[in-house]
Amino acid sequence: MHIQKRNALSQWMKVGLVLALAGCPDPGDGGSPGATYSVKVQRTAFGIPHVLAEDYGSLGYGVGYSFAQDNLCSLAEEIVTATGKRALYLEPSQANILSDVFYTWRNRQETLTAFLNARPAQVRAAIRGYAAGYSRYVRDTGPANVDARCAGAPWVREISELDLAAVYNRAATRGGLFNFTDAIVSAHPPTGTGGGGVGPAPRISTLASSATPLLDLARINQEGDFTGGSNAYAFGAEASENGRGLLLGNPHEPWQGVQRFYQFHLTLPGELDVMGAGQQGQPFVNIGFNKDVAWSHTVSFARRFTLYQLQLVEGQPLKYIYLNASGETEERSIERHEVTVALPNGGNHTGVIYTSHYGPMVELNSLSNQLPAWGTNNVAFSIRDAAGENLRGIEQWWRMNQATSVADLEQKVRTLMGLSFINTIAADREGNALYADLSTVPHVTQEKFTACMGSNPIRQALASMGLPALDGSTAACEWGSDADSPQQGTFGPGNLPVLTRRDYVTNSNDSYWLSNPQAPLTGFSPLMRSQMLQPEASERSLRTRMGLVQVQDRFSNADGLGGNLFSPEKLQAVFFGNRSYAAELVLDQVLADCHGADEATRRAWPASGGQTVDVTAACAALAAWDRTNNIDSRGAHVFREFWRRVTNPVWAVPFDASKPVETPNTLVINAATRAALGDAVRLFQQAGVAMDATLGSLQYVTADGTPHGERIPMHGGLHGEGVFNVATTPGPNAKGEYTPVIQGPTYMQIVTFDDAGPVATALLGFSQSADPATPHYVDQTRRYSSKEWVVLPFSSEQVQQAALGEALYLKE
Repeated sequence: MHIQKRNALSQWMKVGLVLALAGCPDPGDGGSPGATYSVKVQRTAFGIPHVLAEDYGSLGYGVGYSFAQDNLCSLAEEIVTATGKRALYLEPSQANILSDVFYTWRNRQETLTAFLNARPAQVRAAIRGYAAGYSRYVRDTGPANVDARCAGAPWVREISELDLAAVYNRAATRGGLFNFTDAIVSAHPPTGTGGGGVGPAPRISTLASSATPLLDLARINQEGDFTGGSNAYAFGAEASENGRGLLLGNPHEPWQGVQRFYQFHLTLPGELDVMGAGQQGQPFVNIGFNKDVAWSHTVSFARRFTLYQLQLVEGQPLKYIYLNASGETEERSIERHEVTVALPNGGNHTGVIYTSHYGPMVELNSLSNQLPAWGTNNVAFSIRDAAGENLRGIEQWWRMNQATSVADLEQKVRTLMGLSFINTIAADREGNALYADLSTVPHVTQEKFTACMGSNPIRQALASMGLPALDGSTAACEWGSDADSPQQGTFGPGNLPVLTRRDYVTNSNDSYWLSNPQAPLTGFSPLMRSQMLQPEASERSLRTRMGLVQVQDRFSNADGLGGNLFSPEKLQAVFFGNRSYAAELVLDQVLADCHGADEATRRAWPASGGQTVDVTAACAALAAWDRTNNIDSRGAHVFREFWRRVTNPVWAVPFDASKPVETPNTLVINAATRAALGDAVRLFQQAGVAMDATLGSLQYVTADGTPHGERIPMHGGLHGEGVFNVATTPGPNAKGEYTPVIQGPTYMQIVTFDDAGPVATALLGFSQSADPATPHYVDQTRRYSSKEWVVLPFSSEQVQQAALGEALYLKE
């Protein structure tokens, strides 16, 4: 099939659609069927659309059209996934068939319709408008002339609000069911018991491996296309130079796929004026600011689900024993749901999903063969996912977009509790700073968790892996509920951690405990932290500690920036300082060991496998290294690979809960640390990389759509190194290179306020468009590389002054 290559620049600036903005519906009319969409879209530098409309449907229409101009392929593919059609349109692989069975079951039309019907009229109008705007672009451009990466594909089509509902419903499982989709579709009772599925259950060989790290699956952020992390600072009046709030948002989301952020500005006169970024398909700003308050989110590693261990009836693997609340023993049935998905050339596959009253059955043996298969010792496992039952996220962001202060934003979240898996960090013009983990958490108290895990070795083992598992044979282990929770079975805001300060709060994905060391938060469910068997006051990650040390160093001026408070410029410098906290803690001990050895020892340094390497050049490079992960830093790569290999550091000074930022510290040098250095050096010797090579020569992204495959060097480092500014890459590859960046610096914003409104700078690490043919493919990526922030125009006057090209007026 011949695909005509379009002129993306002229298509993007196309003005043939320019129409008069007239006949707009009244604000808040809900965008009733047949209503006219009328919207003005003005682009400013770096392709940021400023969308002006007089009703919510038109507002969504403008965002949907603008997004499709820049990033159509990724949302189109996400819709294929969420609607269960990957095997039909992409490839009939086992992985795609498993995915299709799950999402065909999850996203049944009646489920999606119920979701849409439960949304406020304004929110539903914005969703419908987004779908209509996206579809308008597909019609105007033609499926054969869109982004060349998917041009002409049969799945590039107009979309409906049901398609977007499927995307939202899939996203709701991110903290729970998403991590178990294959294990859910693979779950089948023992063969020969009358309960087998229709046809063989497809399996993926990697899932059957005992080496599959269950903790990684539960933590969300290691494997799969749903990943996440993030840092955020909120400074109040006591910590900012202008006496107003100051916010840094630094989400660590993937650079490709549905979680990729898109920048936009929404204005509905008299009701909504908000700017920031949203993930694909979102008609409202997820992370951003208005004239009064700015906010960001970090992934909370609280658990959104519990596994339930069922006691099966002897000889009947589709029945389980349940002691109900009245003290009566029941035999409950496991239900069987056949799910048929389409395959190419008219074929189909029928899978089966089994459910208990808790939720889907899970084949834990497919995650690790060290766990019991369904029926072993008359045991099986089911899962209940609280976040998957929370579909209020879009409405929550709509309400947050209208917040007038930190207190108002907090109240809007408390009332709806629509954030499934994220912390909220915010600052306002009055100088208040907020940290809140007002997210969806199963109502399992410490007492219930202890009693319902019990002494059962399987449940204890799962808990140690970060997977909460409870006794499913009794109503006593059902989730509780709070009167102030809008969702049955979850904690209400009164039992969740919230902290408002006038100095600062922060989060870097550790639990709530140390949002501000001066005011530790305690007394919450073990499901609120990833390590449920550890106390609340436990060792923090090196990245969390780096974030806190940076604040302490600013307050004491140990960072040399002058004064002892934060301004936007000083916050930029701190954020992009790229300090390696691991190096600050241990490099002195490593160098002392290295330089304390004689020349012969350095030339025959031990490596694993009884081999030896010459570490002389490496020791010299590490001694000269500035201990940062900047583009011109020399030796950072050697330390990175050394520290990767120190898997279980021995600390001379152990963790002390009374000194949580400072401890543990002082690395004990032993045979393992020496071999780690030797192995790191050998890796780069074999790759032909100099020990004093700059990080930027090794860590980069390639702009594939540019004429000569431009390399853009990237600063930043790894979470495990304690680098606050995370830049995650594969590698090193055979050449010793770290490329491409797959996660890390995404939508970064620094926001404060003056008398006129917000003062904001931002960077979108991967740039506004994923289409190499557009003018905004890597323009912000280059700015990130050179640490040049983008000033965001917000007021109508600022937008007018910053306008690039003609405004686009759309009407339908």
